[in-house]
Amino acid sequence: MQIRLVLFLLWLLLPLSSLQAQKVLVCDGATRFPIRDVLVSVDGKNVGLTTWQGTINLPDSFQIATFKKKGYASEKLFRSEVLRDTVFLFPAEHYLDEVVVIGKQVVDGRELLKKMPKRDILEKKPAHSLLEFDVGLMLDKRLRRDRQHVEKLREVFKKMDGLEDKEDPILKAYRQTQLELKADSIQKKNEQKELKK
Repeated sequence: MQIRLVLFLLWLLLPLSSLQAQKVLVCDGATRFPIRDVLVSVDGKNVGLTTWQGTINLPDSFQIATFKKKGYASEKLFRSEVLRDTVFLFPAEHYLDEVVVIGKQVVDGRELLKKMPKRDILEKKPAHSLLEFDVGLMLDKRLRRDRQHVEKLREVFKKMDGLEDKEDPILKAYRQTQLELKADSIQKKNEQKELKK
């Protein structure tokens, strides 16, 4: 009877002991596969090695955990960083400690754009001799498509601006009336300002 009671109490205490420890998975940063035999130390004290599945139980309260394995860059993490349950170690051959970038020449992009020649997509090719031809331009479907698209857009904008001669006379008269009304209202506002002075 007493043995059953002791076993029952141990059975109840086992889940509580697992609550105290945190299970962490240690994986390779490049392949994402678990790494076995990673030496784990917490606050300077060795906790043990990871299992063949790459897992290890860490104590509930610690400040810094260190993960080391030959061929990998060691990783020092605070407790808040380990709470994500997975730690990635990166192979030492792919690992860079610190990268310092020093600029030697400053390039002003705006000035470069001002100096660049401005060409229109609809601009015709410069004259060349009969023996010269550009196979790339001949086979460039995207350029032909873009040119057609730009031509259509410019026609639409001309219609919207009312610059086309084939404009509907009613719409043209309406647009002109609106412009005149707008000009009159601006003139009246200017006159009122002058009177107030």
